[in-house]
Amino acid sequence: MALILSSCTSQKSTAYSESKYFTDSIYSNSLNEYRKHNIYLPKGFSSSKKYPIIYSTDGSKISKNSFYKRTLDSLINNQIIKPIIFVSSHSNKKVADSSGTLGNGDKMYLTYRYFEYVEKQFIEGSHNPQLSSRFTNHLNYFNFELIPSVEKDLNQNLTKNDRYFYGVSNGAGFGMSMLNKEPNTIGTYICFSIFGGNIQSNIWNENVKYPILYSEYGSDEPFFLKEDAEFLKTKYDELDLDAFINEYNGGHDYKIWNKKFIEIVAKILAK
Repeated sequence: MALILSSCTSQKSTAYSESKYFTDSIYSNSLNEYRKHNIYLPKGFSSSKKYPIIYSTDGSKISKNSFYKRTLDSLINNQIIKPIIFVSSHSNKKVADSSGTLGNGDKMYLTYRYFEYVEKQFIEGSHNPQLSSRFTNHLNYFNFELIPSVEKDLNQNLTKNDRYFYGVSNGAGFGMSMLNKEPNTIGTYICFSIFGGNIQSNIWNENVKYPILYSEYGSDEPFFLKEDAEFLKTKYDELDLDAFINEYNGGHDYKIWNKKFIEIVAKILAK
């Protein structure tokens, strides 16, 4: 990463001949640990130019045939979308709590990811005290550490409207919490099969211009996802804001989410 950024700084007029997809990390003061994130830079990237950035949850180990690199290369090279940067933040998948039990009596192992993505009310003494602030600390990391750090390193001076969010399941739930609590950071959210987010219990202020929302949920998923979707439709209509919410045929399925991701990105980032 240091080598790439050095090249960007010293040779701003030199564009990359091929796209780049790599893993970087920063130290988070909010979480008191190093956090990884993947970065996709398009073919022709130059730090002297400004690019839209999609920030995503649930980054993972990069493989030779990674979906995001393959997909974004195709969309950009075929001039379907403008060149973009894609950043996916890794979650902490270590077990954080095993105090609960499942219906069959087995222990329930919850990772830090769960407490980072899902805002919960804690009963005093029921969990590790550090977990009660994990959601807020992760929200601060994503908004005030990850985004500024990436944009500083890549020389991107962006506004809210240049930033996009993508998440699925609990990652989408975290996105909905961020949309509500930090509405001035990112301009457009793409959230599929939203689990969590306190959608109906959050405060929605009439004088706030909440971000544009694209949301998809499955016909075979739990009914509360449909209830949350209907609430969002009504709320966005009341606030005279833009929300595009759709029910697809199917369940909690990455194959469907990947297809929908391509459809929506091709639409909202069309060249």
